[in-house]
Amino acid sequence: MLLKIIFISSILLGIVFLGLGIQLFFSKKKRFPQTQIGHNTEMKKRKIPCPQTQDKITQKNKKPWQSPI
Repeated sequence: MLLKIIFISSILLGIVFLGLGIQLFFSKKKRFPQTQIGHNTEMKKRKIPCPQTQDKITQKNKKPWQSPI
């Protein structure tokens, strides 16, 4: 039973990777979509910064007497 599930899941994963490869090959952009928040154009439109940038801004604006939390 376990071997059957592993076999079916590996076949499905193979189909998914094949589909991604075909999509990438026939795509006009020839690139994977940008998934990082800092480089994603949709996130920039919504003015959502990357977590590292947001943390730097918070640390810069923090007063010395404030608690770290």
